Amino acid sequence: MFDIIFLGSIFLVLATVYLLLFTENASKSYPDYVLSALLLIQAWSVLIYLLMSSGYILSFPHLYKTAVPTNYLVAPLSFLYIKIVLGNEIKFKKWDLLHFIPFLFFFLNHFPFYILGTNEKLIVVNSALQDWSNAYKYKTGILPEYINYLLRPLQALIYLFFQWKLLLSFKTNQPEGPVQNQINLVIKWLKVFTWTATIMLAGFFILTFLVILLPTYIDNKFVVITTSLFVSGGFFVMSGYLLTHPGVLTGLPFIKYQELTSNTLTEKSNNIPYVNYDYSKEMEAIQQYFEQQKPFLKKDLNINQVSVALGIPSRELSFIINNHFGQRFTDFLNKYRVEFITKKMNKEYLNNYTLEAIASEAGFASKSTFNLAFKKYHQLTPSEYLAKL
Repeated sequence: MFDIIFLGSIFLVLATVYLLLFTENASKSYPDYVLSALLLIQAWSVLIYLLMSSGYILSFPHLYKTAVPTNYLVAPLSFLYIKIVLGNEIKFKKWDLLHFIPFLFFFLNHFPFYILGTNEKLIVVNSALQDWSNAYKYKTGILPEYINYLLRPLQALIYLFFQWKLLLSFKTNQPEGPVQNQINLVIKWLKVFTWTATIMLAGFFILTFLVILLPTYIDNKFVVITTSLFVSGGFFVMSGYLLTHPGVLTGLPFIKYQELTSNTLTEKSNNIPYVNYDYSKEMEAIQQYFEQQKPFLKKDLNINQVSVALGIPSRELSFIINNHFGQRFTDFLNKYRVEFITKKMNKEYLNNYTLEAIASEAGFASKSTFNLAFKKYHQLTPSEYLAKL
């Protein structure tokens, strides 16, 4: 029962990462990579737990304790994700490397264990499987194990405090409209994301309490599973929300940050967000590009290719098409393809080409995709449209 829940949470993580990085029109931006890394690291922790609870860890003893240092990446990546989305950051900054010092420290701390032979590791793993409390008692690093169970929640608590502070201090005074709607959508997602991190932290606190103050309860497998459910439940919430609200992945690309410098030395300068409402030049450039260059005739055209061609960031391009043209990129693309076909639909042209050939020429990858797009545009199937002609 519980293992199925954990497997389901891992599946949702993989589906979300696929949505973020591998779909045809994935923007593959800096925030997407950070969020994907965070989800995969958390999924790795759940996978190690599943291997332990099922006993399959005996087949992979070298994976034992590998989640200890990676767990120290969860809180920093969560914080960085909030920071880069709200700050409209587009690349990694060298000072961000400081956030990964705890990960490096605990990796080095456990390195002597990682290089042990298979037989030595199997002894440790067998001991943990026979008595769950041994997993927390046996010294697999230079430092005692209880140090990890003290520092891990403390690190998460500190980062969570600053994560909430960033989120709650973010304010914009924009009039109602597509920009404000998108801001509200993204802020709502970031709050869901942060609340989920808060609940998962509560699970870690419960586990820490049991390990340090009530170690005898660790023998109760149900207690360990219950605390682990906090993590898998968090996966369900985060992944499920992203899969059902893909619009939040557009982020806040349209929010710029303007540096205001004061006239006196005593006053500090700061960054304030502002929104560029006038996208007329970008809209004209998009229309000209599609009408003159006809990029839609390319079957595998995606939003990143259009972004490069026009010199408009992919998230900003996505926002313009969604909110100013009122369409998703795929529908926007197919509209031009259908119009291209419709202009050619006459008796002489149809006598020489099949519908499959026409669809292929217009950039459609399949006849079924062509039929759906054509009906969405004309409210008629291609056959019905031809009959009217």
